[in-house]
Amino acid sequence: MSAIFKEKIVPKLEMSSLEVSEIKAILQVFKLMDTTDNDVYIKAKNNSTTEGVHAEFTEKVAQLIYFHPTVFANEKEGLEFIASWLPLLKNGFYPDKKSSDKLVEFLYFSLSYLQTDAISDDLKTQIFKVLKMLVQSESKASLSVARFLVHRIFDIRDVFSSDFLIQHCIKNNILNDTYYVVNSDKTITTFPFKIDNNFIQYFFDNDWRKFITKFHQILPVGRVYVKGAYDLMLPWFSTELAAYYYNNLQIIFEAHKAIKERIIYGEANSLELLNLKTTEGFHPLIAALGPKLLWDAGDVLLFNNRDKNIPQEQLDVCYLRFVDWLNADGGSNFYSETFKDYGKQIFTENRAEALPLQLIPFWFDKCHPKTGVKNQTETFNTIFSNLLIKDRKGKLPIMRYDHNDFQMTGSFLIQNVYQNKDNLKGFLEDFKKEGIKNPLNQFLIRTFYDAREELSTLYNAVQQEILQLYLLEIAYSARDVSDDIRKENLPFIVKTLAILCVEPGDFTRVNEIWALKNIDSCVTDLCNDFAKGHYVNEDRPLNLHIIQAWFNYLGDFYYSSRQEAVWISDVLSTQGIRTANYFNTIEEDASYFLDRAINRIIAFHRKCKLKEKDNGMLGYISMQIDTYLTDFLTTLNKRKLNANTVKYLTDYSRSVIACFTYQEELLAAIDGFYHFHFKGEPQTEMESIAAELQTINVEMEVKEINQKYVDAVLYNLENYKENGSYDIKLLEPLDEKIEEFKVWLADDKTGIEAKLIQALYMTLLDTNLAPKAEQETYGTLCRSLFVHLVKGTKMAPSYGMGLKAMAKSGAYSEDLTTALLELVDHLKA
Repeated sequence: MSAIFKEKIVPKLEMSSLEVSEIKAILQVFKLMDTTDNDVYIKAKNNSTTEGVHAEFTEKVAQLIYFHPTVFANEKEGLEFIASWLPLLKNGFYPDKKSSDKLVEFLYFSLSYLQTDAISDDLKTQIFKVLKMLVQSESKASLSVARFLVHRIFDIRDVFSSDFLIQHCIKNNILNDTYYVVNSDKTITTFPFKIDNNFIQYFFDNDWRKFITKFHQILPVGRVYVKGAYDLMLPWFSTELAAYYYNNLQIIFEAHKAIKERIIYGEANSLELLNLKTTEGFHPLIAALGPKLLWDAGDVLLFNNRDKNIPQEQLDVCYLRFVDWLNADGGSNFYSETFKDYGKQIFTENRAEALPLQLIPFWFDKCHPKTGVKNQTETFNTIFSNLLIKDRKGKLPIMRYDHNDFQMTGSFLIQNVYQNKDNLKGFLEDFKKEGIKNPLNQFLIRTFYDAREELSTLYNAVQQEILQLYLLEIAYSARDVSDDIRKENLPFIVKTLAILCVEPGDFTRVNEIWALKNIDSCVTDLCNDFAKGHYVNEDRPLNLHIIQAWFNYLGDFYYSSRQEAVWISDVLSTQGIRTANYFNTIEEDASYFLDRAINRIIAFHRKCKLKEKDNGMLGYISMQIDTYLTDFLTTLNKRKLNANTVKYLTDYSRSVIACFTYQEELLAAIDGFYHFHFKGEPQTEMESIAAELQTINVEMEVKEINQKYVDAVLYNLENYKENGSYDIKLLEPLDEKIEEFKVWLADDKTGIEAKLIQALYMTLLDTNLAPKAEQETYGTLCRSLFVHLVKGTKMAPSYGMGLKAMAKSGAYSEDLTTALLELVDHLKA
């Protein structure tokens, strides 16, 4: 029970003029206030018949209960009196306008006292519960009390009282729901606490400017790390507030100032207000940073705190202003804490697609090798490398330009950003010294690579030469950088140079570009293909210089076992007929040139044949040379070679080393040249040897193993079918002197052992040489020699597997199959 109500209010109640319904309402008030043990209540109850009457809490009754100026004259009693209203309000008994106005008047007067220790926390809590119920009541008290709270909160002339009300309103959720307005026709309208036209009308005399001024003034005010007016008003923010800012640029600038002070000095964020947006999705406070020509550190702070989902077109100008800020005062802002804490984030928290293309010239200006400051250069090179180069695989990024997404191109950069065509050499010279490790050079590489197809129209011949020299020097600097940089950039350089050096003739430059393959294997294929495009290009006419280059590079191809000048493989495989046709059509005598060329080809063919046992790649080269010679000599006009060349070629073709036995087309072509020049068929050295051996007693004359004898044996093994010469006497001495023969083979440098083994292997499968066949004895000798030469060697298992597979195939007679399996066993023993 409220003592103040019982002692101060009840005795003054005069109910003689009240209607019965009003008396009944009074009686309910007594019950709610628990003051029914007094004469006033008893008398009123006894003198009135209220049975069946509806209680009416009229304006007259409200004033009898709530309007007591004498009580409000004493601050303590007045506060206790207000606190006692809670039961009545819960029952829907609200003050009338006159009483509400008196209440507000008292609250203005007693607000300072309410904050003192003279008022207990419990009493304060009770009072704010009453105020909350009044604000949320459908009565005239709602707007009066709400207006009092709002006005005093915004009145920062008494900052302590403002903060006191703010804290209790936040604690009790007083101003975050709704308020009610009683209209002239006594209807009641409900409004949410939102900063809209209604709010401005009822709380700020319909004056938006008045509200905004007070709003901006209170934003920075408050205690650090304690909730304040901003937190209270946060639920009030609305699209109408955003729309008001949208139409008032100068007022936005005032808001910027207030938010900066709040963030910087109050150490409290205001991101919701900063990122306020209209119904159409426009963010006026962020977008307005664009028209603000001169930014300060606070503007950078605001821009960094923007909503990261704001549409890009609203931010384009802001980024340009940010670049202006970085350039201002000679770039001194780079050294500020603002750039360290916020400026870097503006770059690093974005993708290139969000940034203006104008940052490219900014980057080149700040990091130019000649004028850049070291710490700025390191910082911006790192930032822009990550944004514009890293993980882009050579593609230039999309950036913002003229309020649109713009796919940057090398051509655009050359014509509109670098603008260095009049002094390309001077422009590139400074960058050339930095090498490929410099990110600006890496970006230039990508620029030229992207524009490679257009470089011939963008630059004249002199400028293209300058550009080629720049790219070559940058490429060679890659030898001293990390693998990542080298492997990422070298292919772009080579591909660009391949386009720049597309015209034929300058083989010095072709070789310089081709030589880049030695820097890293990542460009080996590119460089080789480039060289091939110049040296082996069937769309361009042949000349002696190119053909001479082929035969010169044949040496590189041979000595590197096909690792260098790899395009020579295409020359040997495809260019024989073309070469012959070239010589067939020229009128000049080229026999001297052809003599030197054929001598060089044969020299490498001989080298290959002599060493192919130790290096299988050389055997492959000799096969390709066979192909080239076949195509070339088959097509070449007979009169183009002189007699000495033909004699040299014929002698070599008939030698054991050449091993042209199975190259029937090639031998026929060579014989054709010989017949044309000498009118006869050449006799090979082996044929002469065989004829000579057949006229002597082999068993008596073969006293030692020598080259002439072994050559005759090989000739017989390879030609016994065609000649019908199963020369047992020729093979017997070899079988008898097998150990001596093995010693001789160990010193042999011609590679004849492999040829002998292969020839013997072919005899093993000849059915005419099988056991019980017509030439069984010859076959027995061949099988014996084969086992002697192969057994114990590295090749024995392979030959054994091959023979076993043949024996199991079912393709041979029982006798031959048995012979083959016996050979397998002998090789294993």
